[in-house]
Amino acid sequence: METKTLVYDVQLKPYLRILGFLSIGLFAIIPFQAAIFFISPPPPTVIQYFDLFQKNIFLGFLDLDLSLTVDNLLFVLVYVGLYFLLKERNRVLVTLGLIFSIVSVTLYVISREALFSMLNLSNQYSIATSETERTTLETIGQTMLTIYNGTCFNVSYFLGGVTIILFSIAMLKSDLFTKVTGWLGLIMGILMLVPPTFGKFGFILSFLSIIPIMPWLILMALNFFKLGKQNIIKEK
Repeated sequence: METKTLVYDVQLKPYLRILGFLSIGLFAIIPFQAAIFFISPPPPTVIQYFDLFQKNIFLGFLDLDLSLTVDNLLFVLVYVGLYFLLKERNRVLVTLGLIFSIVSVTLYVISREALFSMLNLSNQYSIATSETERTTLETIGQTMLTIYNGTCFNVSYFLGGVTIILFSIAMLKSDLFTKVTGWLGLIMGILMLVPPTFGKFGFILSFLSIIPIMPWLILMALNFFKLGKQNIIKEK
């Protein structure tokens, strides 16, 4: 029986096992953040955000997507692993995917400037002694929230969808991942091409994208664990 050729660096094996556990962790973060959204929806006004931070700092951070910020940062590690796995056969696709992923996450972090700024503004607002000072802080807070769902976020979200599409196509052309994994990723990436800030249509698509991402992460974890255990034979 012919041995299946696996093309990736042997040094990647322990990293693949780590990515298996990381994928499970990412799987847990998504429903957690979704639950927070329904249990404690983001406040509609700056003042209500200020009040929330004074009552519950952790919930304030969660309502400003702390967990999704962590999720995005950790996803880069997954894409790095996919790059090293797939670069021998789809170098252009995965190189573009990795670049887009880094740009996407960078823009996302920039868009989340409000994450810690709103806490500082809330603390200043709570001790403000004049109406002028409170009005100024409220205006700054409104600017933070405008940036929060502004251009950087929308471009980041779109590039995130493009990233998943590129890696999914590369996965479909590879024998290292199942076709189901690749197709689920492709569907998820397409649904992410429209940011949730684009009205009701974008909001619906953003929640629909959660449907494929859950089984996708489980399949990714299983694939990473499997690849981390298999013997590697380098093609000559």
